[in-house]
Amino acid sequence: MQRPASITVFGILNFVFVVFGIIGLIASFSLFSVPTDSSNSVIQLINQGPAYVVWLKICIPLGVLSCAILLAAGIGLLCLKPWARLLSIVYSIYAIIFTVVGMTVNLLLMAQPFFQQVGGRQEFEAAFAIGGPLSGTLGGIFWVVYPVALLVFMLSPKVVTAFCPSVSVQT
Repeated sequence: MQRPASITVFGILNFVFVVFGIIGLIASFSLFSVPTDSSNSVIQLINQGPAYVVWLKICIPLGVLSCAILLAAGIGLLCLKPWARLLSIVYSIYAIIFTVVGMTVNLLLMAQPFFQQVGGRQEFEAAFAIGGPLSGTLGGIFWVVYPVALLVFMLSPKVVTAFCPSVSVQT
């Protein structure tokens, strides 16, 4: 059987999402290097909310681990290793759950306090205060698309057969 194109596509996409993950990790880590007396309202809000700082300190190592897993799975998919399909499935389930949890935490720990602070601001400033956490929450919807697609394709009969030719899958 010839290798399904979806395996190659997802192997390459894994590398692309690893790059996005590294950029996100750098951005998250950089929040800790901004002076605490910064006039940036996001930094002020983070400094007022220790729960969000704890959340970031949990997310950063998990992000490093998930990038490493996604990179390994991408290499394994391109080499057509059976463990890479399993690793991709595990990553997909983790990423779906973590994205939903992350969107919820972002909404509760960032968006709600921003909405409460908007009270006396001008419309222009209010739009930016609301836009940041809201786009982060809605952006999570975009980020969940890839793990869902990866999961669907890794469970498809063609992909299962490509990784385990001895297994006959009913279509």
